[in-house]
Parts: sequence; C-alpha cells; structure tokens
Amino acid sequence: MPTAKRTADVLPGLDDSRSTTAYDVNSAGVVVGSAELASGSWHAVRWVDGQIEDLGTLGGPTSQAQAIDERGRIVGTAQAADGSSHAVAWVDGKIQDLGLTGGIFSIAFDTAGDRIVGVYHVTDSFAGRRAFVRTGDTEVTIDAPPGATAAAVNESGTVTGTYGFKDWTDPPFVNQAFVWRDGVLRSLGTLGGPTSVANGINDLGQVVGTSWTADGEFAAFFWDGATMRRLATSSASPTAQSVNDSGLVIGTDGTGSRAMIWSSPTASSQLLPLPDAAVSSVAINVNDAGLVVGQANFVSPSWHSRAVVWR
Repeated sequence: MPTAKRTADVLPGLDDSRSTTAYDVNSAGVVVGSAELASGSWHAVRWVDGQIEDLGTLGGPTSQAQAIDERGRIVGTAQAADGSSHAVAWVDGKIQDLGLTGGIFSIAFDTAGDRIVGVYHVTDSFAGRRAFVRTGDTEVTIDAPPGATAAAVNESGTVTGTYGFKDWTDPPFVNQAFVWRDGVLRSLGTLGGPTSVANGINDLGQVVGTSWTADGEFAAFFWDGATMRRLATSSASPTAQSVNDSGLVIGTDGTGSRAMIWSSPTASSQLLPLPDAAVSSVAINVNDAGLVVGQANFVSPSWHSRAVVWR
C-alpha cells in the first residue's frame, strides 16, 4: 500500500513521559483529546497552536474530550467526585455537567450546530446502551432497538450510529448502522454480511464505517445517502472512521496497525507516514481542510502513545 505525501507532527503531553491521544480537530485547527498525568489518570485536553491545555474534570480523577465543533464547544465525559462518569461539555474553557440521563454512566461523542450526541448505559453491558441527542437543554433518547450508540452528528442535525450491539456472550450479532433525523430512524444495511457499524458523517449526510460482507470479510464502507459501497484497500481488516465534506475518508489498516486515508470514496487507500521511531498508528478524525488526527504508538523506552496531526 503506498504512503501518502504528508507529515506527521507529534503533539506535546501534560507529562512528556506519558501517553496522549487526539480525537478531533475543527476548522480552526484546534485539536482535542486526552493526556495521561504522572499519576496515571487521564484528563481531557485541547491543543491550540501546538500548546496543550488541561480541561479538568467534575471532581473525579479522569476526563476525556471526544469532539470539538466549529464554535469551539468540546464534548466528552468526566468523572464526578463519587466516581460516576457523566457526559460533559466545555464552553469557553468551563466544564458543564450534562448528567447521566437516568443511566449509570454516559458519554458525549460528538457536537455540531446546537446538538450533542452520545450514549448512556442503563446497565453495564452492550445491550444496555441507549443513544441520545441533546438540543440546548432538551435531551431525547433515539427510538432504536437496544444496544444503540449515537456516534456522530452533522450541522443539519442528522445523526449516525449503530443499534443492536450485544455482549460477546450473546450472539448472533446483528448490529446495524443507522441515520436518524427528526425522529425518523433509517438502517443503512450492510455489505451483504450480518452487521455494520457507522463511525462518521459529514455535512452532506455521507456516512462511513465498517461492515461484514456476504463472503465473511471485514470491510470499510462509504454510504452516499442511498447506497453503501465498499472502499478499495489492500488491507484485510480496514476501518473507515471519519469523512470530511470533500469526501476524504480516514481510518486504520487493522492488519498492519497503520493510519490510512482514501483521498476520495472511489480511490484506493494510502498509508499515513509514521513519526520517527513509531511502530504503529491510528487515524481517528479529519476536518474539512484535510487535517487528520489520531495517535502513534512507540515501544521505547516503554510502550506509550502520542497524539499526532497529519498535515
């Protein structure tokens, strides 16, 4: 698989002997993710012009930033003093508790426009997942089969996610990628196999994710609003994670543990370069300017990850 002509910039940590991960980047180039402290706890962070800022918690030891929107609002999860994990938002650097929605823990996965989407758990299991959409102070649970997660939302309010997740002890697996808008749920189907998972959506309503095929292969897909098609790659275990409005798709070659991109839904995949001394990498998100974020992994002096921006 060819390597794309890009550079891999490693971002600083809160403690440079500890790990970091980047989960999202907005059009202003602000990156958000998580960084490990010397104590071993992880905190949500953002990087502005390469400088890292600790976003704090709800009084507990850990937090994680999952996404940032075009207005700079950051969402994720944070532990309260009692140890429970709550969906949260950071606005102008201040943390807001979005609550548990009656569940035992919750996490916000994405934000766009005036919406936040994510998942809460009514039981500590895959089947206990419930997907939510929050608009202002109003939150609704997506009317989907149990085991649902809302993974991403676009500016017009279309949500994508997956329903039907089960615990590993409860096969057969029949989870399905979906889109939801204004109370209407639509399954995206599969590439011929029993399951599919949606990971990202752009402002055109195009969705990317993974699916099993009829012949038992694991494949990355692109859904154009009507049809799901397989993305071209030589990887035997590809993941499509995010797509921007230009149709650039990013993901990971699971066979070689390497971040990769598709320059368009009809192009073949290319590997993203590794930073010096890195042994593997994961691509997690992309903005409309084509900046890709994720992490690279290192084994010296001991195993650790570093947040990376591919430009």
